[in-house]
Formats: sequence, structure tokens, C-alpha cells
Amino acid sequence: MEGIKMVKIVHMSDTHLGYRARRGTTNKWAIENYSKPYEQEIYDCFLKIMNKISKIKNLDYLVHCGDIFHHPSKYSSYPPPEPARRTLKQGLQIFFENTNNQVPLIYIEGNHGIFRGYEYTPFESHIDKDQYPNLYYFKERDLLEAIKSNEPLSLEFPNKKVRFYLFPYFEFKSFETYKSAYDNWIQNQQPKDNIYINIAVAHGSVGDETLHSKVNSDDFNYDYVALGHEHGFKKVSRNHYYSGGLLPLNFKEIFENQAYLIVDIDEKTKELKVESFFTDNLLNRSFEIILIDAKANFSITELENHIENELKNYGSKDGFNPKTSARLKLNFEGEMTFERNWQINELVLKIRRDIFSQPEKYNILQLIWKISDISETREDDISAGVIQDYILEKPDEEFKTFVNEKLSEEKTEYNVDKLTEFGMKAIKKALRIMEKEKEV
Repeated sequence: MEGIKMVKIVHMSDTHLGYRARRGTTNKWAIENYSKPYEQEIYDCFLKIMNKISKIKNLDYLVHCGDIFHHPSKYSSYPPPEPARRTLKQGLQIFFENTNNQVPLIYIEGNHGIFRGYEYTPFESHIDKDQYPNLYYFKERDLLEAIKSNEPLSLEFPNKKVRFYLFPYFEFKSFETYKSAYDNWIQNQQPKDNIYINIAVAHGSVGDETLHSKVNSDDFNYDYVALGHEHGFKKVSRNHYYSGGLLPLNFKEIFENQAYLIVDIDEKTKELKVESFFTDNLLNRSFEIILIDAKANFSITELENHIENELKNYGSKDGFNPKTSARLKLNFEGEMTFERNWQINELVLKIRRDIFSQPEKYNILQLIWKISDISETREDDISAGVIQDYILEKPDEEFKTFVNEKLSEEKTEYNVDKLTEFGMKAIKKALRIMEKEKEV
């Protein structure tokens, strides 16, 4: 409508440049001695999207909510591979050249692509900030300084009356002193007026307790909350969104959409219009989970024939193509004995070796599998050793009782509640790490 002024923002996140599909993959290059197939697909997708975003009419800001690089991280100390760094530079050049350096790019640090405890990160050590006067980068170190000085971590653009409140990734619940300091400081992040459009940019989630409740709620009345860390597009509330990544990284993420969002905010009414542009549909390869019914009465030969029939769909007369080769996971379901489990593992290892040794016949990049025992999901199953028998209904109370008993036995005086709290945090964190390490 004529006369209405809008602020236009693109919200993206979790590009994970440098990610490589590793477990169960064939040893093939996309570009010889330079990049692996899925790694290169992410690079190509990133450059395509940066070019597309840079040509959006009347764009005011590009916001990236963290994890531009995949490495380093808590689980890997490797620096980003050289192709990832080059791709980032290319992406920045494309964006700033096409926008004539007039559109700010605002980036906050996530939990990937950083060396914890260092003064610098791969992002800033390989980017000449002077080349990009409209590039704004905020890291954990900036957050800690803001907490120490009890000042807000924000970025203002008075000419457009837009203010960004920045929340780089920070495990503020790791220690009680961190949590207390963060709880006290976060009041500084409450918008001081509604004259400006107030936008929060955060990397974290409720699931792993890295997103503060003040950011996750409407307590601070932000006009828009741009979130990163979760890799699937999600509308959390009226004005809280995860954009997701660019492409699915593992087999869990194929059930989600990845996207970038174009957000229009009415300068006067603060009303939102959010459009999602799904990037997972740019995927050029099959990325699938294949269900295999491993019936107890199937002989191993019958099972082998069944698997090979499924994999024929990924044969190719043109052979292996790094741009289209499939990522596959076989999910075996049936009643499993130890012998049956061992037979299936041996069988699929053999099949995978055969496939990867015939690149002229199969177009498969990755083949992994999971064996599920359906007897474990049956409510009337009372067989010994089923894992459900050992799941605690109220783990906090059970753990507290255990600690109390042990301290009573040893006649030691400690704060049982505190010990329980610390113990449960340690257990939950360990379980999250174990689950993370399983991801492919």
C-alpha cells in the first residue's frame, strides 16, 4: 500500500561450510584433492543463495545467526578446510559487490566454526574487515565483555531506526556463576523504547538450554527474533523463527525443511510479513532412509536379495557422479538375536564393499545402516535386558535418593540438592554429547 514503509531483512543461519559426510562414504572427490561431494554441494548452494539474496530489491539487512563454518567445534578441533574459507570469501564478495556495499551483513557466533577460549576465530582471522565496512561480527568474547561491563550488546542504525540485540552462542548454564551473571546482565537487552524496530539475533535452543527464557518468550517485546542453532525451519511463535540451515546434514534432518526467510516489518505498526524460501529443494541427490523388513523367517540369502533389489534403484549406466550420488541409510526392523544382528552387519559390510568397488555401476556416495529390534517396542515384552526396564520415571528424585543414601552411609555432610543438580546436569550433558556423536 502506498505510503507504508517497510524494513526488509533476510534471516539465514547454520550454513556449516566445510561439512563432509564421513561415516560409510566412498572415497571420492568432487574436485580432485580439494573438496568432497556433499561438502562441495553445500559450497555451491551457499554461493547460489548469496547471489540470490544480494539481488533482492529494497533489502535493508542480511542477518546470519551463526555456524557459518562446520569446524572447529566441541567435537572437532580441526580448522575449516581451505575450500570453506574460500567459499565464504566468495560469498561475501558476491553479496557486497551486488549490493554496492550498502546493505549490512550482521553475523553472530554459533557453537561451530570457533576455537573456544581463543581471542580470534577462523571467521575474523581469514577475513579483512576493512574490505567490508558493512560487515558486523559478534562473538562470545564480545558477549563476555558486555556482561563484564554490564552493557547491552546491540547494534543501532539511527537512519532507519532499527536496533539489533545480539546473543552469540553461550553455554550460560554450564556453571552457576555464569548463569547468575547472565541472568543479571540480560535485562540490558530489553529494548529501551519502541521508536526503533527492535530485533533479537540469537544462536541457541531451549532443548540444550542455550537460549535464555527472556529471548525465547515475549517478555522483552522484540519485534522479531531471528534464531539459529536448530537446523530445521520452525515458527516458534508469532515473531520467533528458526530459518534452519541450507541443506540437511544428516539423516535426522531430511524430515525437516531448510530455508532462508525474507522478513518485512512495517515501520509504523511493526506488523510482520515472513516468507520462507526453502533451500533443501536445491538438493541434487537422493538422501533417503530405506526400511528393510528383516523377518525372522528370512534366510540371509533372501535378505541379501531384498537389499540388492532396493539398491538397484541407485545404479547408473553412467557410473558414479559426485553431484548426484545418493546418501542412503538402511533401517532394519525385525526380532533380532545376537546372531541375526551379527549376520546383518557382516552382510551389509560386504554389500557396501561391493558397491564402492564398482563406481562404474552404482551412483552411491554413502551407505550406512541401523538395526532395530521390534521386540523392544512391544508393551508385553518381558524378556530380560530390554532397555525400557532400566529407564527411570523420575530421574531427579531417584538420583537424589541415591546421593542421600551414599552420603548417609559415609556420614558426610553436603548440600544434597546442589549435588543432585550438578549430577543431573552432568548426566544430561553426557547423553546429549553421546547423541550428537551418533549423528552423521
